[in-house]
Amino acid sequence: MSNEIQEELHDLFHPRNIAVVGASPRSDPLMMNQGNNYIKGSIEQHFSGKIFPVHPRAKAVLGLTAYPRVRDIPDPLDLVIFTVPAKASLEVMKDCVRKGVKFVHLYTAGFGESGREEYVALEKELIRMARENGIRVVGPNCMGIYCPEGGLAFQPFFPNVPGPVGFFSQSGQMAGMFVMTAAAQGLRFSKVVSFGNARDLKAHDFLGYLGRDEKTQLIGSYLEGLEDGRAFLEEAKKVTRRKPLVIFKGGMTEGGARAAKSHTAAIAGSADLWRAVCRQCGIISVSSLDELVFTLSALKRLPLPKGKNVVILGGAGGGSVTMTDQAEAEGLRVPPLSERTVRELEAIVPPEGTSVKNPLDVGRKFFTEGHFHKLMELLRDDPLVDALIFMQPIALFSRFMGRAGVGMLVKLTLTAQKILEKPLILVVEKTEGFGGEQAVKEAVERYHGADLATFPDFRLAARITRYLADYQAFLMKS
Repeated sequence: MSNEIQEELHDLFHPRNIAVVGASPRSDPLMMNQGNNYIKGSIEQHFSGKIFPVHPRAKAVLGLTAYPRVRDIPDPLDLVIFTVPAKASLEVMKDCVRKGVKFVHLYTAGFGESGREEYVALEKELIRMARENGIRVVGPNCMGIYCPEGGLAFQPFFPNVPGPVGFFSQSGQMAGMFVMTAAAQGLRFSKVVSFGNARDLKAHDFLGYLGRDEKTQLIGSYLEGLEDGRAFLEEAKKVTRRKPLVIFKGGMTEGGARAAKSHTAAIAGSADLWRAVCRQCGIISVSSLDELVFTLSALKRLPLPKGKNVVILGGAGGGSVTMTDQAEAEGLRVPPLSERTVRELEAIVPPEGTSVKNPLDVGRKFFTEGHFHKLMELLRDDPLVDALIFMQPIALFSRFMGRAGVGMLVKLTLTAQKILEKPLILVVEKTEGFGGEQAVKEAVERYHGADLATFPDFRLAARITRYLADYQAFLMKS
């Protein structure tokens, strides 16, 4: 990526002034007018420039002076957001050309993805006009930009505190769902962009920008297809050596590929081929929104495991067997501990109803500072251990030991994080029938506050641990 486009995209995420065409003076309690949502979102993000609503008749929108056309706005404009019907967009683009606008975001849908010849032609004419006049285009058919630092958001309820996560998405819905799901896990964002049909700025442009952006430490994406796969993968090879790149790809089945084409006019490819190129390029390929969010949470909060050997703590009986099966089905190994570790554990773990094999079942009485710290030291020093998956039945602790018991477990865990010096994978499950939802919520919040990753179920935790081990192996080879 050239320095020129890097600087261009910086200006896209940090515009000086913006105009929103299609905002409405009508009351909008159900948030149905997306133009108004952009204005509200930018107000909530404390946008430092001027916001100009554009409406043919209104004098004001949301307390801001409105103008009938873009060309009537007296100040220079960096970004104009179109939320008007497709057929009205050509006249608005002509005004943008006349005004010398730098960027246009086409929220408007119904262009190339419709498959209708007249709208395909309209899309081509819009892009031709923009290119000939130096205007860069996001979209069409997309939600656009969310950048807390730049004061932009396509929904007014997004967090207004920036963070290290960058995200680019072909789907506007997935971009919004990602932001809210990840925010609930305590993640915050540098730049998020939904780019839709990508008729000008494409996936590899945003990937390259985020890869070089100093405010972005890790990158997520939702994709359906790539027009220029070669350019994207070449950019990915450069980025993944510096920053993790996690991609959830839609259109991986025949039916999904059909749906992707009608959604964003994307051309989807073979699932097997996609996974193969991801392995080569160091892309972490995930298969759901939850995997995307929890993988990014783990990458932000955990060291990478040096291998795939895990210890499981907190199981018992049949649970230990099934968790071992699940871990190994996900590509991890659950090996015996070293002779030294077993010997020293046998000296302090009571023999009745416990096990110092892997998985470990040490009993509730073992959860005292002295014994628990010793266990963490042994696992830290055991060369056969790459990570610890710690099952925490918070709801059970709450039911039988009260808030004091939960507090004791959380305190031990926070200390364990410092002693272990290896990834500590916390599975904080809700236990049906035992209540304790508030205790689970409070424990998770404390863990996130201490920068510890948590997972709602064992299978998800095991899969993401394997993703992290695979990424570490890629880094070691590259």
